[in-house]
Amino acid sequence: MKKLFTILTLATVLFSCNTNPEKDKETKSTTKNLTKIDSVAVKQAVLSMHDAVMTRDLSDSLTFNKWTDFFTNDLLYMESEGNPPIQMGKVGFKPIREAFQSIKINYDEIIIDDVDTSCDLAYVAYHFHSTVTTIKTNESQKISRSALVILRKNKEAEWKIAYQSFN
Repeated sequence: MKKLFTILTLATVLFSCNTNPEKDKETKSTTKNLTKIDSVAVKQAVLSMHDAVMTRDLSDSLTFNKWTDFFTNDLLYMESEGNPPIQMGKVGFKPIREAFQSIKINYDEIIIDDVDTSCDLAYVAYHFHSTVTTIKTNESQKISRSALVILRKNKEAEWKIAYQSFN
């Protein structure tokens, strides 16, 4: 009886494994292509969000509200001061909204350092050089920072930023 159980177990394992190496290569190739497509989409989501900061008047409430479509409703936003992240959905993006009332940002250069995707999550590590201009005084300041963005794919297969951190 023990031998029969062992033989049945081995047979189940052997027949349940993919014994078609061509099909295995095809599956790996398809997965690799989807990962590349997602990586491009993730990069595009991050770069489009930054482009919108430069090209749209985010001091306008309607424009700002449309800009928040780049983010999930439960976005966690973290600055480098060591404070805990702000749950932007709970505060209606108020800190960012107030900032864009007084400043304008121009990204002089954005360099993507690393991108990885897996299922419905992805991250982008990047750094940038920007010019921040105070609207009232027209004074400018050069800023360079590193950033990490974690994105989540929603039900419509759109990549949305769920976490953003700067240092």
